[in-house]
Amino acid sequence: MASPTATPKADRTIRLRDGRQLAFAEWGDLAGRPVVLLHGTPASRLICLDEDATGAAGVRLLTVDRPGYGLSDPQADRTVVGWVDDFVELAERLDLPPCPVIGWSGGGPYALALGFRLPDRITGIGLAAAAGPIDPVPGMLEASLSEGARAAFRLLRRDYAAGVAAMEERGAWFSGDGWERLFAESWGDADDRVLADPATLEAIRTLTREAARQGPAGYVADHIAEALPWSFSVSEITQPVHIWYGESDEPWAPMTADYLAANIPDVTLVTYPGEAHLFPFDHWAEMLAAMV
Repeated sequence: MASPTATPKADRTIRLRDGRQLAFAEWGDLAGRPVVLLHGTPASRLICLDEDATGAAGVRLLTVDRPGYGLSDPQADRTVVGWVDDFVELAERLDLPPCPVIGWSGGGPYALALGFRLPDRITGIGLAAAAGPIDPVPGMLEASLSEGARAAFRLLRRDYAAGVAAMEERGAWFSGDGWERLFAESWGDADDRVLADPATLEAIRTLTREAARQGPAGYVADHIAEALPWSFSVSEITQPVHIWYGESDEPWAPMTADYLAANIPDVTLVTYPGEAHLFPFDHWAEMLAAMV
């Protein structure tokens, strides 16, 4: 059984050159091989999917709050590719050697952006139930967004300021105790089975509560950044990429996995029958083994 935790070995902040604060946490073997895990949307740095497996693999796991989440200050007009600058500063400050990165769900675009911009620093990319680009995949807009979200998406493309306002209005619920609504209903049979473990449920609640520390700033910024063109093609990724997804996840997940597998040059694709968005809790050891 997995041993998830939201209590890191180290929880730190640094001050970036532009004055913003960036928060990150460390888990596992702090003298081990570094691996970076990029959280989903909405989420935060406060998650280690399996503490025992991370330590057994000799991995120093780093998790980072994107701007507006947790303890990382917001950043105006954040983009998928632009966020890489934050990581570069963090890596330089920590003197990180080249290492792999895993993007879970909404962290996927940022993992790909790291690979694109930092081919000498990122040794491999893992994509777990990862979000992908919307434009090149037929039917992705309808599969991944509700009718109201699609309207805001289209408005953002026509009128940036008005689109941002619409996104902010749609994301306003993620403030105060609004994050609790994520746990008010079923996540689907496959994910409900994962959440039946009290330790897993408590870890996810903690990372989500931390994500909402500053209200919806990070959540809205993620949606805006991922809705805009990414400024690169996944076909330009040169590192080996591992893609994992659960066959019982939302329809956009297999669509994204198929598109990425068909367009990234060096890909290994793994599917988990009967599992959904939370499969990484049960497969973290093998995911780490593939990356290190």
